[in-house]
Amino acid sequence: MPTLVHSQIPFPPLCAPNKDCLNPHDDGAGIQQGSLEAENVAGRITEVPGDPAVSFLADDVHAYLSHHLETPLLDELYENLWLVAKKSSRNIDPLHTQKVKGRSIIPTEDPRLHLTWHWDRIYIKPVPAFLLNYEFWATYLQPSAQKSPLHFDGSIAVGFLRSYALLVPHRLDFMLAKDAHLIPDDVEDWLQWSKFISHFRNLPDESVAKRYHYGQLRLSWLNWAVRIFRPQHARSMWFYEIPHWSTTSFVSRATMPLLFVFAGISLALSSMQVALSVPTDDTWFHGLGEPGLRGISRVFWVFSIAVILGWVAIWALFLGIPIAILAWQVSWGFARERKRRVGVSAA
Repeated sequence: MPTLVHSQIPFPPLCAPNKDCLNPHDDGAGIQQGSLEAENVAGRITEVPGDPAVSFLADDVHAYLSHHLETPLLDELYENLWLVAKKSSRNIDPLHTQKVKGRSIIPTEDPRLHLTWHWDRIYIKPVPAFLLNYEFWATYLQPSAQKSPLHFDGSIAVGFLRSYALLVPHRLDFMLAKDAHLIPDDVEDWLQWSKFISHFRNLPDESVAKRYHYGQLRLSWLNWAVRIFRPQHARSMWFYEIPHWSTTSFVSRATMPLLFVFAGISLALSSMQVALSVPTDDTWFHGLGEPGLRGISRVFWVFSIAVILGWVAIWALFLGIPIAILAWQVSWGFARERKRRVGVSAA
């Protein structure tokens, strides 16, 4: 498996889907004075490919790249992610497999939600047009000889596109990605995409940012990671991503569990009331006699106790199964991490 040298661009110029020629400026003067003339005469653009609102000022480009690609919260959780996720960069299902699993593809511009899933949906960040431009990579995503605080870590972009090599490996996946608006119009057809993305498919973890050492991440487990480890970059102390944005949606989702709890408690109380109020005199069914009344009383009492025990068993399952799964997940994570460390030390 080839390792990407940091001074290299992962793909050759001929494979770049976006062919815009760039005219970057080191200061704002060039942009304010005659930038339109320079663009028209030289055929070069003076803004980030795909986003004409962002100029080529170093500060603007760095802030733009950070906003669209960086994942500081996941980076902060990286050392503990193995407890809640499988540490495998190949743990990414193609788009057609996401559909087979009944998941809706939700486009999002938030990079921290890229490849996170919950119930019947998965969040995927669309490919920015600037990542399809060779000149942009050469100018802004390669380390320069002079170290600068504004330099952006290109391994983040490499990891992001490597995730797309696993998301869209087939023609059907490409069609689904186009339908979901995940791939920009610069990519005209499947053949062009296949030639471009093939340069990222076999890159090792050493060539990508730490976040992309993991693949898909389950949102409910990330919520628990935030609650346990309390990262500084978290927006909430309880959730990785707040699941409810209105009181109505929260109440509607909480209604059924609350009704279940209410019905269970009511059933248990009714059963206990029946057990306590079974008649002991002979006012019921005079023809049955004392032995018959005792038999009916015994049946009612046994049935009431059985209902109570069944209710307790159901609640034990509802609470015990998630706890057992959590314990298994934690033990599995420890075992896998122990095995990984043994392999690293042996190597």
